[in-house]
Amino acid sequence: MGGRYALVVDDAPLGFVKRVSGGTIKGEVAVYNLGPENVQKKHLATITYDPFTLEVGMGMSAGFYDWIRASFDKGHVSKTGEFIACDFDYKAMSAREFIDAHISEVTIPALDGSSKEPAYMTLKLDPERIRYKPGDGSVVQAKVAPPTKKWLCSNFRLELGDLPCSRVAKIDSFTLKLGVIKDEVGQFREATKHPAKVEVPNLKVTISQADIKPWQEWHKSFVIDGKCA
Repeated sequence: MGGRYALVVDDAPLGFVKRVSGGTIKGEVAVYNLGPENVQKKHLATITYDPFTLEVGMGMSAGFYDWIRASFDKGHVSKTGEFIACDFDYKAMSAREFIDAHISEVTIPALDGSSKEPAYMTLKLDPERIRYKPGDGSVVQAKVAPPTKKWLCSNFRLELGDLPCSRVAKIDSFTLKLGVIKDEVGQFREATKHPAKVEVPNLKVTISQADIKPWQEWHKSFVIDGKCA
């Protein structure tokens, strides 16, 4: 869904997102094939909630980046909030509330020194519960951070020890992941969710031939000579 969608967490507006999808509520159907009549019996079993997938620029509030940092720095912070759909006058039309959501993925787009395209991070929020709410018509705060220049895919800098990185041309897209597991208890229709392991991606970079020698020396030492303890 594209449009004006405000992200509010713990009653604090974190900014407007470029795009949001997911966040649907599903009832899992249990099917029984009974008797000689070959008539299926169906009933609803547990409830599942699809994660939210959102695209954001760099103009989000400091609290948004604090949440990301805590999620992948052993903080494992879950948050309760809502996505508010607004009209052209930033009045709340409807909302999708999420309860105890974890940031399960953060994807940094491919970075290319020759690109002029705007860059957006992609995040996934995995909540325990979701509720639909009508909008109250109030005006949602439009600006939660100072105006910033548009983040372009060419606006990046890499630092890696004492290796020369000033002429790194490209960095492939990469994703940080936080495993989220369900704790399903029979008497509850809605399972609780808890953080598990953090998956750290590998980086793939494209460098200038002019800087290749120190990179080759590091590769020989680290990979071939085995000095990688």
